[in-house]
Amino acid sequence: MHRVGRWSIWVSLGLILGLGGCAFHMPPEPHSVAYYAARIPPPPVAPVASAAAATLSTPISRQVRIVVSAADRRMTVYQGNAVLATFPVAIGFNGAAPRRARGDDITPVGHYRVGWINYGTRYGTFMGLTYPNREDAAWGLRQGIISRAQYDAIVSAIDSGRTPPQNTPLGGAIGIHGMGPQFGDAPDSKVFPGRWTAGCVALSNWDVQQLAALVKVGTPVEIVGEAPGYRHTIELSYAQPTARANAKSDDVSLSSAVRSSLSAPAAP
Repeated sequence: MHRVGRWSIWVSLGLILGLGGCAFHMPPEPHSVAYYAARIPPPPVAPVASAAAATLSTPISRQVRIVVSAADRRMTVYQGNAVLATFPVAIGFNGAAPRRARGDDITPVGHYRVGWINYGTRYGTFMGLTYPNREDAAWGLRQGIISRAQYDAIVSAIDSGRTPPQNTPLGGAIGIHGMGPQFGDAPDSKVFPGRWTAGCVALSNWDVQQLAALVKVGTPVEIVGEAPGYRHTIELSYAQPTARANAKSDDVSLSSAVRSSLSAPAAP
């Protein structure tokens, strides 16, 4: 009887330990604060209206676009109406004008797009423009600078969204580029100011890297404002009064000596 009693005590104790065994386990290893923080449920968020349900009086464009002021030697980069960045620039040796031809060292004025982007050129990153545009081609055809076939090829490329031919007498390979590896590319580097390019728009090496990070093929580029060039300014200073008056007219934007140089087969 005494043995049965002790056996009952051990059985009862075993049942108690078996049923309540979880309470006697060692506590789990502690986790990091981040472990527990990640498991905190997020606070409730009030529902927002669908984007499609919002109504705007005027659409807002978020496309990046570039505006170059030839007169101010300044480039402004916009996203919609917000200014993202401004950069000082250099332009063509012979200024900027809405009409140009191969070898005249003039920066074209008009509406273009970034047609291609090359890296590691002699001037660093090069963003080629879709010059000539339709207006350039129409002027070149009227002036007899390009043929009808060349005009049609330019217009056909523009209509199909391609870069127009770059090898016509109107010139080509006009773009935005840096100063080249022989110059510094630190944040405080500067573009050589003024008018010295063959028609392109130049920035400092640092600035052109910042610009390349903002644009892509298809980015609109508008070059505005006219600027006289060195050759044009020098020739006008020595010209007769009649020649100076003619040079100010719409039909004669360059002196005869400059116009005769437009047919030279030099690269732009």
